[in-house]
Amino acid sequence: MPPKLDQSASPSKKILSLFSLLFFTGRRYTLTRLAEIFTCSKQTISRMMVELSLNHDLRILSGKDGRQNWYQAERPVKRPNVTLDLHEIRLLVMCKELVWHLLPQGLREEVDQAVNKTTVLLPDMAECSNALDSICEVSVKGSIDYTPYQAAIEDLFKAIREKRICSFTYHSPHWPDPKVYLFAPVKVLSFRDALYVEGFKVDDSLSPKIVREATFSIHRINKLVIMNRPFNFDSVIDNYQDRPNLFGFMAHNPFKVKVKFKGSCETYIRERVWSENQKVIQLKGGGVELEFTAQSEREVISWVLSFGTQAVLTQPKKLREQIKVQIESLNGLYA
Repeated sequence: MPPKLDQSASPSKKILSLFSLLFFTGRRYTLTRLAEIFTCSKQTISRMMVELSLNHDLRILSGKDGRQNWYQAERPVKRPNVTLDLHEIRLLVMCKELVWHLLPQGLREEVDQAVNKTTVLLPDMAECSNALDSICEVSVKGSIDYTPYQAAIEDLFKAIREKRICSFTYHSPHWPDPKVYLFAPVKVLSFRDALYVEGFKVDDSLSPKIVREATFSIHRINKLVIMNRPFNFDSVIDNYQDRPNLFGFMAHNPFKVKVKFKGSCETYIRERVWSENQKVIQLKGGGVELEFTAQSEREVISWVLSFGTQAVLTQPKKLREQIKVQIESLNGLYA
């Protein structure tokens, strides 16, 4: 999802940013999504589209998907001569290193080859020799080797790009037997050094219909097959991707949380964003209270307990009681 533009950006900067977004991505964007990205009204986006068409030699394609208006830049017949400079190549190397631990061995080799090719057009041989220097590293505890799952990962990428239904077997550790799913994949996610795919479980009709949202651990997927059944859930996906950024990976009904922190973790809490519209309140007796919105009870409980005696959950009361039960169980184990 493209980041939101700075609200203080000037009209000319917004026009340039809109041009870059449409021209370089080649993607189709709904009017609603563009208004959200550029933090302005739909009318402003429409005016910017007219200005781009009239004054920047960019042909804008448009249409409707259900009730949503969409826009897309037509790719020019004559392609611009684009190369990467030393700084841009180093940014690519940095991105590679930050996700390296999540890639199967085969994809690591392909990524390495692709990044190495970018140095060919650098004019200075000295720049070529140090453009690929490693300066980043990710520290991982309990990593998963995704090499055995490379075929599944590549098939998921293909199904997402081609918007095709997948069939696969999935075995959760909480189930006695595996289950078979028909699934419309939308996006591959990284969370806590593991890969997931999110999308929609669909029915078995000729025109697939959404049954519910679903997220699966990729390393638990088996016998994945891309089916010759396309799906088109663009309007649903736009709303799905524009959901607020709330605490918790697994999405359920949102709820308000209050936690009091003291000691060395106070600075740690202040430095981070845990949820949209969060509040960090300084307490008179010392410490801070964090108010935020969460969407996963289990993750809130696990997170609060991870701080030991330096964190106390005060709301909601239901979770507070669940934490008490877990603490009593732990005390019994260590008695």
